[in-house]
Amino acid sequence: MRARQPRGSPARRTPSAGPCGRCIAAGCPDGGVVLDPFSGAATTGLAARQLGRCYLGIDLNREFHDIGLRRLGLSAQDIGRAA
Repeated sequence: MRARQPRGSPARRTPSAGPCGRCIAAGCPDGGVVLDPFSGAATTGLAARQLGRCYLGIDLNREFHDIGLRRLGLSAQDIGRAA
């Protein structure tokens, strides 16, 4: 069993360093598009952007969608634009 990274360590702050980032790196080519139909707070989107991929996130819950937009540094006016 692997030990968890301590709070505040770079691995805990960087989504691309975790399992999500490893999956994106293994399954999506550089410059490719990552589709996340259950985006929630957009952790997958953060990892995708850090790894140089485009990201398309979908969530039915408006609150989570808004959290994801904020985490990605986007606003409601940016929806549908390349980011």
